[in-house]
Amino acid sequence: MKQPGSARALQTILTALAVALLTLGVIQLNAIEKRVSTQEQQLRALGESSERMVGELGRMKGGVSSSGESKTTVRRQSGCEIQTIRHPDLKDFLGPQDIHWPPDGANTEGVLTKGWSTGDPKGFNAFLENGADIGEDIVNYTDLGLASRNKWTNPDTWYGDLACRVEITDDYKEYTIYLRRGVMWHVPAAVDVKTAKYAWLDKPHEFTADDLIFGLDILMNPQVENGSTKNYYQELESWKALDPYTVQIRWKKKVYLGLGATLGMAPLPKFLFGYDEQGKAFPKETIGLRFNQHWYNGKGYVGTGPYRLSEYVPGVRIVLERNDDFFGEKPAIKRIVYPIYTDPTTTVLKMKAGELQMVPSRGLSPGQYREEVLRYLDKPKDTWPKNSPFLDGTIKCNVVGSGGFRYLGWNMSHPLFRDAKVRTAMTLALNRKQIIANVFAGLGEIAMGPFLPATGYLDPTVDPLDFDLGRASRLLSEAGWVDSDKDGLLDKVIDGKKMPFEFTLLVYGNRPEYKGLASIFKEDLLKIGIKLNIAAPEWSLMQKRMEEKNFEAYTGGWGLAWETDPYQIWHSSQADIPKGSNVVSFRSKEADSLMERLRETFDPKERQTMLRRIHRLIYDEQPYTFFMTDKTVVCTHKDVQNVSFAKVRPIADLFPWWVAAN
Repeated sequence: MKQPGSARALQTILTALAVALLTLGVIQLNAIEKRVSTQEQQLRALGESSERMVGELGRMKGGVSSSGESKTTVRRQSGCEIQTIRHPDLKDFLGPQDIHWPPDGANTEGVLTKGWSTGDPKGFNAFLENGADIGEDIVNYTDLGLASRNKWTNPDTWYGDLACRVEITDDYKEYTIYLRRGVMWHVPAAVDVKTAKYAWLDKPHEFTADDLIFGLDILMNPQVENGSTKNYYQELESWKALDPYTVQIRWKKKVYLGLGATLGMAPLPKFLFGYDEQGKAFPKETIGLRFNQHWYNGKGYVGTGPYRLSEYVPGVRIVLERNDDFFGEKPAIKRIVYPIYTDPTTTVLKMKAGELQMVPSRGLSPGQYREEVLRYLDKPKDTWPKNSPFLDGTIKCNVVGSGGFRYLGWNMSHPLFRDAKVRTAMTLALNRKQIIANVFAGLGEIAMGPFLPATGYLDPTVDPLDFDLGRASRLLSEAGWVDSDKDGLLDKVIDGKKMPFEFTLLVYGNRPEYKGLASIFKEDLLKIGIKLNIAAPEWSLMQKRMEEKNFEAYTGGWGLAWETDPYQIWHSSQADIPKGSNVVSFRSKEADSLMERLRETFDPKERQTMLRRIHRLIYDEQPYTFFMTDKTVVCTHKDVQNVSFAKVRPIADLFPWWVAAN
């Protein structure tokens, strides 16, 4: 919002008043902290200069900047000296950070040992990998974007990370971003920079606008296999560095998710990813192809965040060390250690033995939770086992909404699953109520579609498909599937060849409840003449098969963002690009048109109407058998303190936590 020119004279007086208030706050810190919220609201009305003072007032607890403010120089935090404000008529979009760490009294030398039960990562390059393990357990702690949402209080508000100030034009097409100075990239830990081979990496590297521009160049390079991310930036028009610490980003048009896509941008260390292993710069003509196979992709991660990936021993562990040179608030936990293993059934044993202080991000399995906790809750306490850490308070468990849904995905390009009647029959043949209750220990509810029920985006006229083998058989018959040779299996002539109805379902290899789901499904399908084979590869191999569309069906799950955009998963274009998220090849011209319009629609009621129609189109085609909206059982040792969960991706942010001294 622009500031009226007639207010400039008054602004000087008001700014002086803001400075006085701020100085008084330093003297009487304890008293004024109780009134910070009220004073911030008052100060926001003072105009552009005083608004910047609010950011300092909100951070008085950590110290007050000694520098003053003027039209050309601003100091919000360390490294946020801005020499020239290019649009003084535009206010700073960023506000204060609502939650601070470490908490008072926290031990700052603690080590958190957290399970990593999915085996070795497929890779660490977040520009290419779409797995939750890398995003939530590595990138979230070791890297920064331009800004972050206030996840615990109001996710609609943002505060600066690598950005000190953001100016946005009224049409939301142009962003001017002022970058923090003096931010250093982590030293690549996966190689010895003291050796002759890697000596070219042995020097400090400051994050600058060049890294942000390089990251956008790579992101938008058609050679780069990053379809799951690239789709959010299709309407990006231009990006350029105005100086080493100022970047201008322009969108072709006002896009609903443009704000989050812009502020959430992460830079890429050009000093590392622009070069081969000998330190020779990649040719511009092939840099995208070289990036896909970059020599550092599988070795480690280099970021600018409060932790650095200090060690990766394949098959053994991943270690994150607190970055004591980090410019901002340092988390209390000094080190996060992820022991790598592939058998999740050992998680409980590792917790009981003290080898883990926290279960993996996916939580305790439903079977483990039932065995260790649930089966005792309706019994007298005097009958409980005396030596169970899950019952005596040594290990504490919280049941937390995961913010996503689980499903079975059908390869719509495969001859078996081209027909919507067949896919609907698959859903009718899955006894979701029984499986959720008995296999998943009741930790979920039947999913009705690709959006969470609380959003209001699900079409209320959609009828749930209850378990019904008779109806499933009738639909299969209508689709031409009959047992022509009386061998007990349905068959059909497809593309001139007789094909029996037999397929393989890929399930998470280290999740026993999914094997249980598949076993029940297998028995019920056999009753209607379908043979199901079960394959349980390791997660990295399963990801590879899905990306290559080398599957017939698979079990999957999606964590949903704060703002809803179905384009990434459901738009037809995402079925044809490398590593796109539409791996089931769902295609609908009407849905495509709605998703394209949705990205330019801001009215909440119009968005709801469009999303409900998209839900109906998807549900009628059944590209997924929507299984359940699940809950995660997060278990921690009693030494892990201040356990709290954010409103966005609740189990993916441990910054307020700390670990008591052993």
